[in-house]
Amino acid sequence: MYVGERVKLRAFEPEDVEPYRAWINDPEIARLVDRATPVTPEEHRAWYQALTSSADNLVFAVERLKDGAFIGLVWLHGIHWRHRRAEVRIVLGDRTAWGGGHGTDALALIRGIAFGSMNLDKLWADVLSTNPRGVAAFEHAGFVREGLLVGDRLVAGRRVDVVRLGALRTAREARA
Repeated sequence: MYVGERVKLRAFEPEDVEPYRAWINDPEIARLVDRATPVTPEEHRAWYQALTSSADNLVFAVERLKDGAFIGLVWLHGIHWRHRRAEVRIVLGDRTAWGGGHGTDALALIRGIAFGSMNLDKLWADVLSTNPRGVAAFEHAGFVREGLLVGDRLVAGRRVDVVRLGALRTAREARA
């Protein structure tokens, strides 16, 4: 378990699967994470098993400190051990956690894990430009805009840009 100012990261448990599936099947959240179709229970169970059993992923449930509520997930996806890099993904599905710094706190914690005990050097994320709150959370957690993938995704019949964000391990993080 890892504890920040607003959230703690803990194991992603089987009892978290259905609340998470409900969140990603919510039309607004689905648009924010570029999910085109609803997820069935069978698809979701297979995804959970693959995600939690792969050595190339590290996933955490995000709990709000003030009340212990499960509010989302944050994970390192596609960890490339030779190049010491990974993609960061985050979904905060509990709307009461939106805009309160919970995402930034979770991202700062996963960044500390990645650049600390995991000895990774580079993290990156792709965020739809239609999700400015998501972009801001990454920026507040020390990620910088590395590029703009113009018209990269087709969302609801229109082309949408993707903001590429990245973070390199600093000398201070390397010593930690």
